[in-house]
Amino acid sequence: MSAVDFMKQTLDFIHRGFRGAPDGLSNDQLHFVPEGQSHSIAWCMWHAARVEDLFFQQLFQGSPAEWETGGWATKTGLPEKGFGTGQSTPEAGAVRIDDLGAFQAYQAKVADLSADFLEALTDADLGREVKLRDRTETLGESINLHLVIHLNGHRGEINLLRGMLGLDPVLLNQGG
Repeated sequence: MSAVDFMKQTLDFIHRGFRGAPDGLSNDQLHFVPEGQSHSIAWCMWHAARVEDLFFQQLFQGSPAEWETGGWATKTGLPEKGFGTGQSTPEAGAVRIDDLGAFQAYQAKVADLSADFLEALTDADLGREVKLRDRTETLGESINLHLVIHLNGHRGEINLLRGMLGLDPVLLNQGG
């Protein structure tokens, strides 16, 4: 299996987990935030989709994020600016998805755009340098660190939250 194929397979697994995250949840459960510095399932879903959109569209391709071009803030009721990184605990706790169907349409669009980008990628492309603020990393490092590892961590956070609510997890570690 090539490195790109591994990334495609893993991101597909992560996408399936995030698609299933709200299954069986009430609106209150979707937005439940336990005590401490945790997040809601809604926040995890929003943050993951926004991060993926920013990396694949803006950083990797130099295109506007789907969030802006599709007008998704208005459609979903989510913040127009930001993507969760650097938010205070109260700010993160206030994130609410007003229209879950619209958000899921955004989530699906981002996943499709990411799949299109990966489909055109070769293993040789993974060595291309990507500028992240004041540092540079390779495209392969960026995809693995910020998307594969980071987003899978939030998938695990969702499973913990679902367990706290007495619900089954989504996609336990079944492999890629």
